[in-house]
Amino acid sequence: IKAVVSTQSTGAAEAWAKSNGIAGSLAELCQQEALKEEIMKQVTEKGRAGGLKSFEFAKKIHLSPEPFSVENDLTTPTFKLKRHNIVKRYKAEIDAMYSELD
Repeated sequence: IKAVVSTQSTGAAEAWAKSNGIAGSLAELCQQEALKEEIMKQVTEKGRAGGLKSFEFAKKIHLSPEPFSVENDLTTPTFKLKRHNIVKRYKAEIDAMYSELD
């Protein structure tokens, strides 16, 4: 895995921002490199604890303030991800992440 698109809950992002003295909307917080680094750190720690190999770790992350939902056609009514729709919706962001890695 090289790139990940993730959504952020308002509460978690705001708690992080408050503890780091940063103000802004959820959309602004999702652009903060420090927040991305913190989330990547947590994801990496969970992956190591779960026994993942280094090639299985994400290398880049895009944080979206828009939740994956039925309304925006990114999940099914049973909350399964519609991967094709997610890739289509975030194609520019995914392409940008991959170009930064190459």
